[in-house]
Amino acid sequence: MSLPARLGKYDILRELGQGAMGIVYEGRDPVIDRRVAIKTLKREQLERSEADEVIARFKREAQAAGRLNHPNVVAIYEYGEADDGTAFIAMEFVQGRELKDLFEADERIPLPMVGRLMGQLLDALGHAHRHGVTHRDIKPANIILLADNTVKVADFGVARIESSNLTQTGTVIGTPSYMSPEQFMGQTVDGRSDLFSAGVVLYQLLTGEKPFTGALTTIMHKVLKEDPTWPSVLNVHVNARLDAVVRKALAKRPDDRFQDAAAFRAALDAALLASADDDATVVTLSGDDDATLVTQADATLATPTPTPVDRAPAVDSPPRAHPVNTPARRGPLPFAIAAAALVAVSAGVWFALQPTADAPAPPVAVEVAPPAAAPAALVPAPSAVPERALDPGVTVISAIGLADPSDPRFANDQAALAGALRDDARRQILEKAVALFVDPKSVNSHYALLQDKLLGRSGDFIQAVLEEAPPELGKDGLMAGAVRAAVRVRQVQKSLNQMSEDERVDFIRNNGDPKISVAVASRWADGDPSAPAQRSPLAENMLKQHVQGFGFRTWNDDAGSQQAADFSIDGEVRFKRLSATLAASGLTIEKVVLTSWTVRCTDRKTGEEVYLNTEIPEGASWGSEEKALADIGKRVGEQFSRDFFLSHFHFAGRKVRLDIAGLPGQDTTQALLREIASMRAVLGTEVLRMDGAGAALNADMSGGLADTSQNVQAGILLPLSRKLGRNCLRVVSSSPEAVALEFEAACREPSVLARLETLPPAALMDAAPARREAVVRDPELLKRISI
Repeated sequence: MSLPARLGKYDILRELGQGAMGIVYEGRDPVIDRRVAIKTLKREQLERSEADEVIARFKREAQAAGRLNHPNVVAIYEYGEADDGTAFIAMEFVQGRELKDLFEADERIPLPMVGRLMGQLLDALGHAHRHGVTHRDIKPANIILLADNTVKVADFGVARIESSNLTQTGTVIGTPSYMSPEQFMGQTVDGRSDLFSAGVVLYQLLTGEKPFTGALTTIMHKVLKEDPTWPSVLNVHVNARLDAVVRKALAKRPDDRFQDAAAFRAALDAALLASADDDATVVTLSGDDDATLVTQADATLATPTPTPVDRAPAVDSPPRAHPVNTPARRGPLPFAIAAAALVAVSAGVWFALQPTADAPAPPVAVEVAPPAAAPAALVPAPSAVPERALDPGVTVISAIGLADPSDPRFANDQAALAGALRDDARRQILEKAVALFVDPKSVNSHYALLQDKLLGRSGDFIQAVLEEAPPELGKDGLMAGAVRAAVRVRQVQKSLNQMSEDERVDFIRNNGDPKISVAVASRWADGDPSAPAQRSPLAENMLKQHVQGFGFRTWNDDAGSQQAADFSIDGEVRFKRLSATLAASGLTIEKVVLTSWTVRCTDRKTGEEVYLNTEIPEGASWGSEEKALADIGKRVGEQFSRDFFLSHFHFAGRKVRLDIAGLPGQDTTQALLREIASMRAVLGTEVLRMDGAGAALNADMSGGLADTSQNVQAGILLPLSRKLGRNCLRVVSSSPEAVALEFEAACREPSVLARLETLPPAALMDAAPARREAVVRDPELLKRISI
């Protein structure tokens, strides 16, 4: 169909798409040389008996929206009618991304950005409502983000003048997942209906999920009768105050909601401010304005100055610390609190927990003089996961960064020393994340590549720094600093897969690295039963995206590759068309329903069927076959990932209780716990008991589903044996959840115990040469630990 040359005074440049009422074009006003978007409505497309009424409504909508003059509203310039009877509205041409595109790309939106976007949306709605205009179709597709993140609300084309005689009670206008109860009931709506829809958008910004999903009738039932799962359950960053805002915005009765957009915005701003202020304390490691933000609920996380033990005079601490956004927590922090000492962390670095502190801790000095004695007895800090669940694919990891003060690069530059220490801690966090997926020997053999391509990109993978302690100089002559962070480990896994492909490197994976082939076919339940089911590229692509999103590789057996897939996912689905009539409006809706599905996974090497699912998911109906196939691929991917990958390819940390007996004293116990916390295979530790004779702790360990005792042997005992020069810890007993260890009596000799304190951490001595050489600059020390 050819483009019209002109509409009214506007030159037509190209078709932009099909709108709800007709074709939308890009045009140009030749008088002032301005680009415009032109929405059209052709009389011949309408029922003859309704044409005059619809055209009148179209014109009245343009007049209504034309009253709006606001920076967050797409401006209406003109209403016109062409000679051929085509009615049109000329409006502001906006270039940007729809908010819908961000959701579909699974882009996470931080809370400050949520506040800015919602503030602009509510400002636009408030302006429209004051001018008597109700939008009626607020949804992500009508919220456009410009390059500078300015919001433009589009498509006031379904808005009506409240006083218009053409406003009809009983007419359903809107998009189901974002419609208010009164819209579903066909009742008269006002601005509070838009605020309900804005509440749905806010829910999606906070969680990445829609609050009301399913088939049309299911959505209607949920909107009218059910409350959604509140955002704080789905997002660790959301607190109860934000829940309250969402709850009020999504109230079933308009009278129970915010009565205007200004009240909605004020409540949201207050909740976001409380989230940032009430639940956070700025802990400053130096005297400048940069700080690390540490979040908690019932206590203030502060960093006290450690008690000096025969130390040289302190110099100023580094003038930088990375600000971070940390998740809000409810209830007590999951840290063990000692009676005499608050809490301290391993390797000479302390995390301290001080209840009800009124002010941030004072600046802490970085000390670079060689120590004369060991630090005072302290309890190594646990690294427990926060009380509320983390986002999928995110794991909390603790690590200890190291730097050599004798390095000439740091001479008279304590800021450079602190920066190197902080960067190394973040690299160690990522190295521990890599060790979740890659065999330790493979990590060491490819360390230079990992260091170049992945370990330096902490900003891409660390979601939030939860705790960061001030640095401390150890007897080994190295400065140490601990960091605890939430890490997007699934993104690390995907990056490893991409690196394997780009660099042609085959990492040796923990538990293997399966290649997955995908085939999904569909047929109509009432079709020819003898006809073969048809492959659905749409469903297969959606399934592949979810398999890849879980961090695994998809494989195309049809591409003639010499290697076949390790596992194949095969699915067949059957559909049927049904129709339903909405009682409130009389509208007839046709939908596609799922009558059966079979999803199986086969181990190609053995031929064993390792997964079978024939249970039809609830609420499985769609508006079209295309939507059905896309959603089927998504649903299969979600269930398969959850039910199969988590069972067969476990890449989360495993909690193991370690009971250690036979230790010669408190100093040795502390030193040993610091060593364990720094190991690459140990994601975090939680001390349960500690005394002069032994200790008990929970260690969150990588290593997949391998034998627990083997994990402890390889990840902890072997590096310690190399450092101490003999096997000092032996396994007494083990189970899948616990390992009992005993310190050998022969290792109580002073010469052996001295190695525990004066040599660098076993994790560094066991690391790749490139890692050791990057940290240690003293040639003699480097030679000793290399030997």
